[in-house]
Amino acid sequence: MKRKVSEIPQTTQRMAEQALSRIHSIDVFDQTCASHQAVGRLADKWTLLLFYALAQGTKRYSELQRQIVGISPKMLTQTLRSLEQNGYVEREIFPEVPPRVEYSLTELGVSFVQPVAVLYQWAQEHKDELIRIRSRVARRAVAR
Repeated sequence: MKRKVSEIPQTTQRMAEQALSRIHSIDVFDQTCASHQAVGRLADKWTLLLFYALAQGTKRYSELQRQIVGISPKMLTQTLRSLEQNGYVEREIFPEVPPRVEYSLTELGVSFVQPVAVLYQWAQEHKDELIRIRSRVARRAVAR
């Protein structure tokens, strides 16, 4: 059952208001805004999982592919390239035969680890509620 805003605890409302006040001056709906573009690049499941994996340390492509279950080779390559092009990930190629390539977060990438951790922590803290909601929605869909 949906809650009305007036039924949401005051502390939760206050936290949301404080968070919104920090980004009030950013035009997040403007597609030309650098912040809008950064969030668009970073807010996808594979990117977030790659950040978490690389926050644990430098990794080779094959290690990332084993750790991130379900990512296709094409998607892993595309996401790594995009993160490298945007300055979040660094790729180091070693002059060996066969060539060895390692990926690691740049300083900019490391600065995004804390928000990623907060997002995953929030998801963990709300997992039971999220599961209940998904189950309720799935039951409604079947009943139709």
